[in-house]
Amino acid sequence: MSEEKLVPKLRFSGFTDEWNEVTLNDVATFSKGKGISKNDISNYGIECVRYGELYTKYNEMIYNIESKTDLDKNELKLSEKNDILIPCSGETAIDLATASCIQKDQVAIGGDITVIKTNQYAPFITYYLNQKKTEIAKYAQGVSIVHLYPKDFKVMNIRIPSINEQKMIIRLLEEITKKEQLLESKYQQYQEFKKYLMQQIFTQKLRFDDNCHYKTKKVKDFLTESKIEGTDDINKRLTVKLNLKGITVRESKTIEKEGATKQFIRKSGQFIYGKQNLHKGAFGIVPKELDGYLSSSDIPSFDFKGEIEPKWFYYYFSRKSFYESLESLSTGTGSKRISPKEFLNIKLIVPELKEQHRIVCLNFIHG
Repeated sequence: MSEEKLVPKLRFSGFTDEWNEVTLNDVATFSKGKGISKNDISNYGIECVRYGELYTKYNEMIYNIESKTDLDKNELKLSEKNDILIPCSGETAIDLATASCIQKDQVAIGGDITVIKTNQYAPFITYYLNQKKTEIAKYAQGVSIVHLYPKDFKVMNIRIPSINEQKMIIRLLEEITKKEQLLESKYQQYQEFKKYLMQQIFTQKLRFDDNCHYKTKKVKDFLTESKIEGTDDINKRLTVKLNLKGITVRESKTIEKEGATKQFIRKSGQFIYGKQNLHKGAFGIVPKELDGYLSSSDIPSFDFKGEIEPKWFYYYFSRKSFYESLESLSTGTGSKRISPKEFLNIKLIVPELKEQHRIVCLNFIHG
């Protein structure tokens, strides 16, 4: 044990004892589940969880509900409430290092799952292990498929308070989790409301001004392509994420070479999209912090001109039903693309600028 006192900075009133440093093996026992086939179906219903079905969120588990199984219960590995489960193998080490605390008795645990029983407060140990994911992941072995063996990670040191303090800590964290879930629920409701509003607005069923005139225009009436060549810098290349996830710096790959592909300078405020994935929501407006970054001709950019509010233009495109419909514009063999020419000829139904500003303000208010 370290000579320094293992006392955390934030404590609950009444708890002053040092946290004990032990190995995971000191406070837990380890076993493995038993194989459960999808074809093991015939006689009676039982809940089971097989390899690959572990959910990565604390205190939650995806149970695969099998209506029948012909396995004798004596042949199964059945859970006890508060068993901690960790996958034994998977595609990435960090996914393997994710612990889940099972909340039911008599759930059949399939093979390739490590089952941990602890003499401490199981939810606390689960939280603790998930805070140590990076450390646990270092014990994983393999390349294409990685494996995590209990004999390796059970020797790791952990620091734990008394069981009473463990329970207090989890009670606090669970209350915070409930608040998070409530806020997430409200956020989703607002998002759905916003989608509804956008659909009503852009189909002109809802208007701020009934006297506002809408005109059919083309993108080229408001945007012009930017083609300013730049000096390639592998660390300043942009990429556009799918599903309206925005514009980010592209991670460089070791096999890439600077100067191999012509790069163009992208400016703050420009509209930018991925030729292959415009119909998958790969577009956005370049933010200030990425001004001067680069992309190839596969990610063209456009300057705004004329009577158009850039954010209104973005909201118009960000309706899923609209951008998915653009797939029909893709041309070419193999990986199809939407060219700037096709993009500039997309038709829009555009209100007066004053109405555009009002729509942008409404979207700002509703997130």
